[in-house]
Amino acid sequence: MLTLPFAIAAAVSYGLSDYVGGRASERIDARVVALISQACAAVLAVLLVVSPVGQGAPTGADVLWGAGAGLGSAIGNVLIYRGIATSSVTRVAPMSGVVAVTIPVVVGVAFGGLPTPLQTAGLIAVVPAIWLVAAGGRSAADRRGLLIGAGAGAGFGTQFTCLGQTSEAAGLVPLAVGQGVSVALLTVLAVGVLRTGGPLPRRALGMAAVAGVLAGVATVSYQIAAQLGDLAIAAAVTSLYPAVTVIAAAIVTRRWWTRTEGIGLALCTLALVLIST
Repeated sequence: MLTLPFAIAAAVSYGLSDYVGGRASERIDARVVALISQACAAVLAVLLVVSPVGQGAPTGADVLWGAGAGLGSAIGNVLIYRGIATSSVTRVAPMSGVVAVTIPVVVGVAFGGLPTPLQTAGLIAVVPAIWLVAAGGRSAADRRGLLIGAGAGAGFGTQFTCLGQTSEAAGLVPLAVGQGVSVALLTVLAVGVLRTGGPLPRRALGMAAVAGVLAGVATVSYQIAAQLGDLAIAAAVTSLYPAVTVIAAAIVTRRWWTRTEGIGLALCTLALVLIST
């Protein structure tokens, strides 16, 4: 019974983290925001690993999968923050969620597994869902937002796929390894910005740190949810995080979506649930 509350916590935390990080990226470069965010998440992961809760006995393969997850996480976070900062949340977030949840299914099919009828229906529903979400976007920024969202989803999909290959005996160690790799890559990407840029706004730095704590809580919650019970339920509920991002943006900006966008968002949510089952 604990799977559902932890999965809900993961979805809410992921969704809020993306929105807060995106807003911070309106003031400072998304690479810097992602670096600060991932560094805070890494501290949380390390603290959990050294505690009795997160200790494990990872194999070499677990460590490598964790590193792969870190690479995907770094790319996904930079792109989702940049996308939310420069385009419409209603396009970036749903696109990232659909692509992120589709990649593990596609990888499974490539290695010999066939999608279930529900997953097939979800994959089919993706096409009209994205078309409806994109229908209201006529500007170059809207079109760019869809592409950035797809790129972010590819990063997150890689992260989820790699973490899904780790053994339960590894505990949270692969997660900590992934966070370390993510921080290392983001440091390389952000060093040029930090050298040439001026003082960073304190408010944006604080928002980036909050995004990192939320992201750390989300990832740990997902891992616990998956370990405590049904993986399908954990994945399906967690995959609803884009809805949280979109709702948070609507509440803050007081700009609600059009009827066409609303239908598209609802269909995206349905597709996410079906693909995750």
